[in-house]
Amino acid sequence: MRGIPELILAIVLILVTGLGGSAAALALGIGTVGLLGKLLADSIEEVNPGSERALKAVGASRPQVYFSSTLPQASPVFIGHIFYAPDANVRAATVLAVVGAGGVGQAMFNAAQLSQYNVVITFTLMVIAVVLLIEGIGMFLRKLLSY
Repeated sequence: MRGIPELILAIVLILVTGLGGSAAALALGIGTVGLLGKLLADSIEEVNPGSERALKAVGASRPQVYFSSTLPQASPVFIGHIFYAPDANVRAATVLAVVGAGGVGQAMFNAAQLSQYNVVITFTLMVIAVVLLIEGIGMFLRKLLSY
């Protein structure tokens, strides 16, 4: 399902759920689960196997190897991927209003049709602020886990 764009998935889900935010939430949720599953699995595969082999050589169990070697190496990348998902979802949610999926994009679209450009600019700045806040928290946590 991660190969299907959220916009197409939202159009299909609008037929099932009707107009509104539920179609957008489902489309973003389905896409995010697939994307995060792939990104997190790739992150685990890319860890340096040297410390894992060393732990296995001294008799560590699979959970001990995972929690002592794999997870500490992959956690900064995990944090980056986990915070990328809401960042991308906030941006995608504004676009999903084009197909009638509601949300902040719908409010922006309505304000633009009524020539209330100050409202459009306010919503745009709010979306940018939320995306920057999410990115800032992600950067802080990645630095915190890297040391």
